[in-house]
Amino acid sequence: MLALAWALLLGQPTALGAGLRVFFLRLATPFQRIADLIPVVHSHNQLAADNKKLRADNNTLRAQLAELQHQRAENQQLRALLQIKQAAPWRTVGARVIGRDASNWWKSIQIDRGTDDGVRPDQPVLSASGLIGKTIHVTAGESRVLLLLDPTCKVGALLETTREPGIVSGANAALTREPRLQMSFLDRKSNVKVGDAVYTSGLGGVFPRGILIGTVTEADLDPQGLYQNVELKPAADFRRLEEVMVILP
Repeated sequence: MLALAWALLLGQPTALGAGLRVFFLRLATPFQRIADLIPVVHSHNQLAADNKKLRADNNTLRAQLAELQHQRAENQQLRALLQIKQAAPWRTVGARVIGRDASNWWKSIQIDRGTDDGVRPDQPVLSASGLIGKTIHVTAGESRVLLLLDPTCKVGALLETTREPGIVSGANAALTREPRLQMSFLDRKSNVKVGDAVYTSGLGGVFPRGILIGTVTEADLDPQGLYQNVELKPAADFRRLEEVMVILP
């Protein structure tokens, strides 16, 4: 009955009825606004949850893509090494790089093959692109490889075009610049051209003949004027050594 009386009163076209209607409308307005906001809050929360899930899915896809790219690059290296192994006249064994000299990045690497795999000291080591060095310290399951970039690693070499002999060694490369090699004791009259390929000569008893070392980038006379000093760009990428091959005795 009370509710009916209020309804009749509010419905009357009187000043009191009009005033009560305004009062109750103002009283109800905040609650209506809250009710209107409930779907917005729900939508915002759902959007935040969806965004979080999308970010997680995106990070997962990025990680999967990076892994696939790594596997693809590794497979390309392995295929290239396999082609060399099949074409080369030497006995070889594949190896993975498992460590590097932190005190001198260009000095040496550690590989996961040793005497149990037929590896001995002073065995040449190649990448898919060319010569990288020789084994120096060998244990049952691992070997230390002295890189060609180290000045103490010296290799008898030949210019491909003129067949002129010389000695290739590291050029004290720093991490701040691209690694380089130098070819010394090259006759001053040799016709050396930028882009000429340099291969192992087979002299010295460690490195067999015909392994690519690098290409000529510049040449000039030494201070005494007796020989040419030739700078080479290594054929191998010494910044990214992962899979290598050891030539066995």
